[in-house]
Amino acid sequence: MSFSSDIKQELNKSSNLSNKEIVRNELKGYLISGNTNVINRKEIKFSTESDYNINRFSKLLSNLDINHKIDILRKNIYNYCKNKRYY
Repeated sequence: MSFSSDIKQELNKSSNLSNKEIVRNELKGYLISGNTNVINRKEIKFSTESDYNINRFSKLLSNLDINHKIDILRKNIYNYCKNKRYY
């Protein structure tokens, strides 16, 4: 496991979601990241490859009583090598 994955898991274990101000600030951090697009001020698209981030983002929204739906879209990653395609 990577260092950042270890840190994320440790933060998740020790994080207490009872302090709403901390929850709002963490959510703001996600929203200002380069991984978020706001569409028509009603829809937020958050893009990540990390299952941890998807779950954490959902927990923050739920904790603040924000109705949300998670749609997970997976992209195929293609590697090209010597005119052969592997996926």
